[in-house]
Amino acid sequence: MNRDSLTELSVSSTETAIALPLSLAKLIETLRNQPNLSPDLARQCLLAAGIQAEDLMPWATFDHPATDSYGRRLVYETDTFEIMVMSWVPGDWSAIHDHGCAQWGAVQCFGAAEHYAYRLKDRQLQAQPAEHYTPGSVQAIDRHLIHQMGNPGPHQFLSLHLYGCDRPCHPITGNARIFDLLEGCVHYTQGGAFFCLPEEQITRRQSGICGDYQTIERHHQQMRDRIRRILAVSPEPKPALQDKLAQLEQQLARF
Repeated sequence: MNRDSLTELSVSSTETAIALPLSLAKLIETLRNQPNLSPDLARQCLLAAGIQAEDLMPWATFDHPATDSYGRRLVYETDTFEIMVMSWVPGDWSAIHDHGCAQWGAVQCFGAAEHYAYRLKDRQLQAQPAEHYTPGSVQAIDRHLIHQMGNPGPHQFLSLHLYGCDRPCHPITGNARIFDLLEGCVHYTQGGAFFCLPEEQITRRQSGICGDYQTIERHHQQMRDRIRRILAVSPEPKPALQDKLAQLEQQLARF
C-alpha cells in the first residue's frame, strides 16, 4: 500500500469518512512496514512523520460533553495498533490510568500539558517527579506506564496518541485501568480515561487501591472540578454526583 492510497482511507469508527493527511498516511505506512516496534521506535516513527496540529483538526472535539474528561476520537486502527486524537480545553484532565493491552506507544502533544506518572507499589499509587509535555514534544509510552495528563492553561490544544501490541488485539487499549481514589478501586474500561465513569462503561472493579498524600490531593481536586463542570451544565439533578462532590469537599478540607 503506497502513500497515495493511504490518503483515501477513512476513519474506521465513525460514519463520516475523513481523508488522511499525508503526514498521518506516512506514519501508518511506516508502522505497517515495521515488523517489531518498541516504545522508542514508536517515538521515532511519530517524529519522522512530521505531523502538525492542523493535520489533526478534522478529528478535534473541543465541544466534547462535560461528562468526558477530554475529547477522544479514533483516527485509524488495525489489529496491532491504533491512532487517536485527544482534544483538551482549559481545565480538562484525564483520570489516572494505564493503557490496557497496549505494549508500546508514543504521544505527541501540540500544547503545554501537565503530565504526571505514578508508581504502583503494594497497591498504593506513588507520584513520580513531574515531566510535563511541551508543544510538539513526543514521548514514548511503555506497557508499565500509569499516568495522567491535562490542560491547566488558558488555551485549547490537541494531542496525537499511538498505541500498539506485538500480537493482534482488539481493542488495543481495551481492559484499561482507571484509578478512582475516592472509591478506592480500579475501574476496568474499554473507553476513555474519564473521571466518574457511568456504570455501563465499567467492566469490573478491583478494590483496595490507595495513594500517597500528593496523589490523593491532586486526584480529589481534579475529580471535584470535573463534577462541578458536569453539574453546571446538567439539566436535571444528579444525586450520585452530588454525593461524590460532598465527599470530595469534606476530604479536601482535611488537607
